Amino acid sequence: YALKISDYNHILTLETFLQGKILVQDVSSMLVAEAASPKKGDHIIDMCAAPGGKSIHAADKMGDYGNVDARDVSQYKADLIEENIHRTGVINVEARVQDATVYDPDSEQAADIVIADVPCSGYGVIGKKPEIKYRATPQKQEEIVMLQRMILDKAAKYVKPDGTLIFSTCTIAREENEENVHKFLETHTEFELEQMRQCFPYERCDGFFMAKMHRK
Repeated sequence: YALKISDYNHILTLETFLQGKILVQDVSSMLVAEAASPKKGDHIIDMCAAPGGKSIHAADKMGDYGNVDARDVSQYKADLIEENIHRTGVINVEARVQDATVYDPDSEQAADIVIADVPCSGYGVIGKKPEIKYRATPQKQEEIVMLQRMILDKAAKYVKPDGTLIFSTCTIAREENEENVHKFLETHTEFELEQMRQCFPYERCDGFFMAKMHRK
């Protein structure tokens, strides 16, 4: 049900978009909700959710059951999520401002599924955003890796026993992807790896990485 559309000038000219019948998202990003495989009634926390595509996709897979706590770091980003919630008419997604690097004690082991689609270098979308390559430095790369690990550590605390943690990025850098996952599993032995996939642009999608982990 991932569709490629053409022969239009702007997305806002399409009635199907304005009526909330379609949502813009790369096919690789759709793998997150597919892998998470939410069940009716699940409680999902999406930690870096803006503009809300993954949250709404996951909610759609649950029908009108369960709920998605869609968070991001600023009011601007929360408003982007709200805009998509309103347009699509989804009733089981709630947007709020929450810094993913700050521990939320109220969420301790509260979620059946936690999605951590973390900030990254963006090397997987250079084809769409060529300016990324001019901003990259070794120092920035190291800072991004540390930020990702900080968010992943918080995300782990919110997963219920027998719950699912999804870690994803839109990059192809091993230190942000596979190496981060291996480091996480070394320090969080209560988790086990179920699935890991790196997508590349030549597969007709964005460069995208995803790992699915299960809390024992």
